Amino acid sequence: MLIDEELTLKKLETFLAFMRTGNLGRAAAELSTSAVSVHRAIHSLENALRCPLFKHEGRQLIPLESAYVLEKKARQLIQDAEQMVRQTREAAGFYAERFRLGALYSLTVKTVPKLVMGLKLR
Repeated sequence: MLIDEELTLKKLETFLAFMRTGNLGRAAAELSTSAVSVHRAIHSLENALRCPLFKHEGRQLIPLESAYVLEKKARQLIQDAEQMVRQTREAAGFYAERFRLGALYSLTVKTVPKLVMGLKLR
């Protein structure tokens, strides 16, 4: 089975936020987006998976068994993706959480102060 191009990590993260909060508005606030965007992402996921994830009762979305299965697997997938990015950065030498800048005396005296002032003026 081919994976539909509509199935993205961003939509899975949106889905997980909705499952965590249980509410479109709270999920939207958590993601700094609109409730319409969250609803659209969930609907797009249902289209990509070609199966329903929720039962619509009025304005509420009630998770089906398929939503709980997707939630469990999506959480695992997101964790694996984060680990993949971290390990890739480490392999490339970009693993530090903070950028450390060492300086030679000549840089410290002339270049670094000019850079700092330039950034401050911006």
